[in-house]
Amino acid sequence: MSKRPNFFIVGAPKSGTTSLYTYLKKHPDVFLPKKELYYFCFDLGFRTPPISEETYLSYYSSATSQNAIGDASVYYLLSRKAAENIKRFNPEAKIIIMLREPADMVYSLHSELQSNGDETIQNFEQAIELEAERKQNNAVGISPHHNCPIEAFLYSDVAKYYEQVKRYKDAFGDKNLHIILFDDFKNDPLKEYKKVLQFLGLSDLKLDALKAINPNKVPRNRAFMKFLINPPYVIKKIGTFILPHHTRRRELVLNMLWRINTRYVARKPISPETRAKLKVLYRADMEKLQLLIGRDLSSWLN
Repeated sequence: MSKRPNFFIVGAPKSGTTSLYTYLKKHPDVFLPKKELYYFCFDLGFRTPPISEETYLSYYSSATSQNAIGDASVYYLLSRKAAENIKRFNPEAKIIIMLREPADMVYSLHSELQSNGDETIQNFEQAIELEAERKQNNAVGISPHHNCPIEAFLYSDVAKYYEQVKRYKDAFGDKNLHIILFDDFKNDPLKEYKKVLQFLGLSDLKLDALKAINPNKVPRNRAFMKFLINPPYVIKKIGTFILPHHTRRRELVLNMLWRINTRYVARKPISPETRAKLKVLYRADMEKLQLLIGRDLSSWLN
């Protein structure tokens, strides 16, 4: 019988979750399958149907004696149902939330979705302006083959953390909730990593200097990227036969092809005017958030 996950890295996107996931996988007492399983957020508008419980648990079939069994899926935080679904699945689950200054987070998220071929609007400000249309079930500027939930394209809402965090705080309480601020993680990842090990009840693990994982990236060849996202029908059928869905072999091959077609570049800074507008948009939410989590967010507010 498969082991069941007992800790969850639930988001937010572009806030260091991939780096933490990578560091935790190095620990001998941690088991983590692939990232972004998205089993508990079926309320979000994904293009494909959610996986079954049998398929979900199959990802944990190779877990052995590890005490910390995890699931890292960044849109669990955005979901209105994931917290209660996880609570029902495992009432004693430990929850890890990573939060980044809202303007930086959504600007980085837009770049990520664009590099993945999900977002077709290259200009961030224009993508924000399209949110009203997108909320009316209009997929303008969104790839029909997007792999993220449709709610991810509503950038102004994604980083309104207060209600998102409150759902987990109400469900799991302070004891089983660990919050990491991106700035702290970026400035001293080893220190924050050790805090996570302590939270999960794991022994310390000496690691060399930790580097950032999943930095800003762009496709080397957009035509090849589109081919990977939506290959011709015949190739898709042959590929599914050779590499069935939800198999490790398929994931390894696709990940290798994506890596080959990826290059990492520095992202152009967000414009001061756009940042100022977003600061105003998020101020009230950030003020409530800092009271909720008992952390000083003045660097975000100023």
